[in-house]
Amino acid sequence: MAAKPEELIGDEDEEYDEYEEEYEEEYEDEPEEEEDANAAANQPAAVQAALAASPALQQQKQQQQLDDQEDLAADEDEDEDTEEEEEETEDEEVAQDWSALRLLPEADQLLDLFGHLREEGRKQITVLLLGKSGTGKSSTVNSMLGEKVAAVSAFKLQPDTESSSTYLRQVTLGDPELDGFKVKIIDTYGLEDPEAGDTVNYTALQRIAEDIKGVPIDVVLYVDRLDLYRVEPLDKRIMQSLSETFGRRIWEKTLLVLSHGNLPMPPPGTTFETFSDRRIALLRGAVRGLFFKPALPAQLVENSEACKVDAERCRILPDGSRWLVDLWGAAADMALTGKPYQWRKGLGRNPNRSFKWLIPLLAYGQYMAWKTLLQPRLLSEEQKQAALDEAAWAQKAAERRRLGIGPPLKPTPENAWRLEQMYDDD
Repeated sequence: MAAKPEELIGDEDEEYDEYEEEYEEEYEDEPEEEEDANAAANQPAAVQAALAASPALQQQKQQQQLDDQEDLAADEDEDEDTEEEEEETEDEEVAQDWSALRLLPEADQLLDLFGHLREEGRKQITVLLLGKSGTGKSSTVNSMLGEKVAAVSAFKLQPDTESSSTYLRQVTLGDPELDGFKVKIIDTYGLEDPEAGDTVNYTALQRIAEDIKGVPIDVVLYVDRLDLYRVEPLDKRIMQSLSETFGRRIWEKTLLVLSHGNLPMPPPGTTFETFSDRRIALLRGAVRGLFFKPALPAQLVENSEACKVDAERCRILPDGSRWLVDLWGAAADMALTGKPYQWRKGLGRNPNRSFKWLIPLLAYGQYMAWKTLLQPRLLSEEQKQAALDEAAWAQKAAERRRLGIGPPLKPTPENAWRLEQMYDDD
């Protein structure tokens, strides 16, 4: 075979170089994996067989895949750990040392109550206070903890704060049976709206519900005053709103707490006991219904510094009872009775949806009443009236004939309708 001239060989080389440049420009933007695959496909079969038969290369490829999977799993675990740490940080509550407990004259009796709760498997008691402004909620919190943690105002000069206040205390007395027991008290703002008049503060109710969402409540203290003579309509609306917002089950975990319990002068004709019983009965009657009768145990308290004390410096009521011990004792009994109350969305009753299922029945009842009672009666009345009108026109016609004049001009139904419209317009 004759050899090609050098000019032809040079031309072929130039055409090959141009083709190679066009190939590179066309495929330079493709991913590296496709380039590797194309390169492997363009390799001779012998080279591919050698690569496939190489154990080192296969092991390196498998190791790379394992490393990629481990890195992906590590990233997912790290994300999960970060989310768990954030949730734990949000849920974690720091309890302060309840140092004021040692200074309370009633400390020994309170420790016995907390020890009983600890024996029953309880590590914490959570107390929620509800009520109007100025009834003594914050003062009761200070008395229960033995320290001034909640701001107290003698007069209602401005609305309450816009958020609930939580106080978490932990017993640390060196007693292994009691150390670590926690007391959590949630103080809330007033349930009436002073700026809008004597109305219920529904915004406050919703905020309180959001504040206690998911929090197990062992006992609810509904605080009111003892030195009042009746239950106002606003009080009844507040109680009804509490049932609608939190559900009626909240009253099953509620204690009625009446402040200003050191009543110096009961009304004439009553004693301290009879007046207190009457006031408690009025509040219970405002909450209870025909088929709903929660227990609602009651406790009187006196938060003022003028409260009487006994020989051991424990604060007492006019009947001689130690009200702080009785209050914590009633709270402990309520905590051990049934499951804790826990609010969630949908638990309350929406008054706009109450008895909504009765609407079709009421509509059907109205239709049947119209069809069977009202419509026949109206038709009968119309027929009687038409008969009376015909008799009147017949009498007029007879009278006109007797006088020798023409018959009366009886209006047609259309003319009668037009006359009625003219009189209505006037």
